[in-house]
Amino acid sequence: MIEQGSRYKFEDGNYIEVVQIKHGEFNGENTQIVTYNIGGPRNLPRKLVMEVNEFISNFGHLFEDNAK
Repeated sequence: MIEQGSRYKFEDGNYIEVVQIKHGEFNGENTQIVTYNIGGPRNLPRKLVMEVNEFISNFGHLFEDNAK
């Protein structure tokens, strides 16, 4: 399950971290929006925004594996 504060760290030290999940308008639709950070030991962190269903489609498997 993806929740605010969830984090997945890859073997190379890169990570993806959910900062916030909220309702809002995204691409003209009222939906849930995920704000997340990506970064790593050699990269500057970046804050990105994605619609929740797209985020789950792209990254959901990482957080399911991390919960086990």
